[in-house]
Amino acid sequence: MNIKINNFPQFMQNEMKKIQTKLNPLLKKNMKYGFFSTIMIGFSIINLFFLLFKNDSHPISKIALCIYALIGAIGFALMKENKHNKREIIKMSQKYVLERMKKSGYISEARKNNYYQKVNEYPLLTMNVFLEFLAEEEQRKNDSSSNEKR
Repeated sequence: MNIKINNFPQFMQNEMKKIQTKLNPLLKKNMKYGFFSTIMIGFSIINLFFLLFKNDSHPISKIALCIYALIGAIGFALMKENKHNKREIIKMSQKYVLERMKKSGYISEARKNNYYQKVNEYPLLTMNVFLEFLAEEEQRKNDSSSNEKR
């Protein structure tokens, strides 16, 4: 997640921290895979290029060719795993958001269903919908607590 939570109100920061703690292991793993796959693919492509096209005077070593191709293949496998992890992160964050919405006692069922529908229809906007939900929930909490004081 690439959200700067310092600019949000405290109640939103707390929820974002909860999501991040749940997703932290996958996020760290994802960052490592992305980093290593980029390095391995780049290393492999550069060395294969020089081995095949710039090395005119020396015969091509089949062992070196296989090693560079293997490194590139591992890099692409890590990249694919990285993409799979990104999808898993999105699913886990959606699941957390939907469960959190379900637990809310301040929002009506009709409004919850509206938020569920938005999250399911537009998965890339899940965090925006969740922040909107949290803002509405906080407003309702404040309204109900001010009504009780009267």
